Amino acid sequence: MDLQVRSEVRGGWTVVAVSGELDADTVPVLSDHLEETPGARLVVLDLSGVPFMDTTGLSLMLDWHRRLDGAGGQFRMASLQPSVHKLFRLTELIEVMHIHDSVDEATA
Repeated sequence: MDLQVRSEVRGGWTVVAVSGELDADTVPVLSDHLEETPGARLVVLDLSGVPFMDTTGLSLMLDWHRRLDGAGGQFRMASLQPSVHKLFRLTELIEVMHIHDSVDEATA
């Protein structure tokens, strides 16, 4: 399955909608997309279309979380599928990352 990524700005937040499996083969697509949004300091990843993520995707999320939070920005995730949410829970990153039930909640 190919990874589809698109962005839009909502109330000062860059919302990046991701669809497809996020793994070692597809993470570069999302990584490149995030790198191509210079100046975006408030980012929400809409993961409602991601049924599977491996540790490569997890590593990318943690990197961007550290990168933006360290620069005074914010990196949030929204609408995680149960299997993706479980990955964050099992790695205990659910306590560290900003995870929201919906994009509206994340951008509020």
